[in-house]
Amino acid sequence: MIYTLNFYFRIALQNLIVHKARMILSLLGILFAVMSLVAFGNISSGMKMKIDNEISRFGKNLVILRSGLVFVTGRGTRQFSESKSLKLQDVKILKERLRDVEEVVPFYDTTYPARYGENTLKVSIMGATANIFTVRNIGLIMGRPFTDNDDLDVEKRAVVGFKVYDNLFKSDDPIGKNILIYRAPTEIIGVIEEKGVDFTGQDQDLQVYVPLNTFMRRYSNIDYIKGAYIQTRDGVNLSELKQRIRNLMRRIHNLKEGQKDDFSIFTLDDILRTREEGIRLVSILTIIASIVSFLIGGLGIFAIMLLSVSERKMEIGIRRVVGSKKKDIILQFLTESVIVALIGGIAGIIIGCIITLIVDYFGGFPFLLHGQNIFLSIFISVLVGLAAGVYPAMQGTKYEPIEVLH
Repeated sequence: MIYTLNFYFRIALQNLIVHKARMILSLLGILFAVMSLVAFGNISSGMKMKIDNEISRFGKNLVILRSGLVFVTGRGTRQFSESKSLKLQDVKILKERLRDVEEVVPFYDTTYPARYGENTLKVSIMGATANIFTVRNIGLIMGRPFTDNDDLDVEKRAVVGFKVYDNLFKSDDPIGKNILIYRAPTEIIGVIEEKGVDFTGQDQDLQVYVPLNTFMRRYSNIDYIKGAYIQTRDGVNLSELKQRIRNLMRRIHNLKEGQKDDFSIFTLDDILRTREEGIRLVSILTIIASIVSFLIGGLGIFAIMLLSVSERKMEIGIRRVVGSKKKDIILQFLTESVIVALIGGIAGIIIGCIITLIVDYFGGFPFLLHGQNIFLSIFISVLVGLAAGVYPAMQGTKYEPIEVLH
C-alpha cells in the first residue's frame, strides 16, 4: 500500500511539474483563502493579547468616573465635554457609602509644557492621590512615588514617564533635579518604567504625576476634579456597580428626573467593546472571503482536473491495458487534486505567517500562531481537493482502453 501511494504521489508531482502554469492558477484560490484565514487568526490573537496586557497594566476591576458627558467624534474617538461639577467631596462620599469599593483615586489631567535646561517637551500631567501607583499598576525604574504626606504638604514633586526622562535628561540621573512645569519648578523624585501607548491612545511614557492637592493649588488654582478611578473588590458585577454609582452621583448633584447626567461612568470593557466589535466584524468578513476563495479554488481545481483527464486519455488507456483498475485511476486523479489543494494550503500558511510577522512588527502586537486555524486550513484544503477531484476522477474511468488506443 505504501508503494502504491508513493507511486501515485510521484505521478501526480510529475504531472504538476509538466503543467505548472495551469496548476498555479488552480491553487491560487486555496492559497488566498488559507492566507487570509491564517493571517487574520494570528493577528487577531495578537491584538487580543495586547488588549489583555494593556488591561492588566492599566489596573484591574476599575470603574472610571469622569466629569461631563462623553461624546464620539466623526473619527470615532471619545472626547469629554467640560464640566466643573465634580468635587473631591463627591468621591469621598462614594468611598464611604459603597461597600464594594476598595480604592478611589481622584484626579485632574491636562497638558502642560515641561522644560529642563534647553530641552522642552509637551507632557500630559495628572494630579492624583498617592494610591494611583497601586491602583494603576505603575512601576518605577528609579526613585520613589510621592506619598500621602507629599499630597497633604502640597509638595511640588513629580514622578515622570520614561520618555519625559529620556528627552529632558538624556539618560542623566534626574532624581532630585527640578523641571519647570508651566513655569513652576518641580522636583523629580521618580521615573516610571517604559509602558508605551495604552488602549485609550494615551502615551503613558509622556505622563507626569504630581500630588493632587499640589496640582489643584499650585498649578491650576481649581476646586474641582476631572474624574476618579474606582477600584472594586474581586467578583463584583461592574455593570450593577456602575448603576449604583450613577444613582448616588445623581443624588449628590441633586439632579431631578429628566435632567441629564453631568458625569460619565464607564469601565475598561466599555472602552474595549468598540475595538472587539471591530475585530469581530473583520473576522466575519474574513471568514466570508475565505469561504468564497475556497469555492473559487475548488472550482479552479475541478476545471483543471477535468481538462487534465480529457487530455490524458492515452495515458489512462495504456494504464488500463497493463492492468490498472478503475479504482487506481480514481486514486491517481484524487491524489493529484489533493496535492494541488495541499500545496495551495501550505503556501497560504507560509504567506499568512509572513504577513502576521509584518503586521505584528509595525502594529506592536505580540506574535502568536493560531494553531486551530492552521489545522483547520489544512483540513479544509484536503476536503476541497477531494471534492474537486471526485467527478473528474470518475470521468477518467469511463474511457475504455480499446476505444482510446484505437
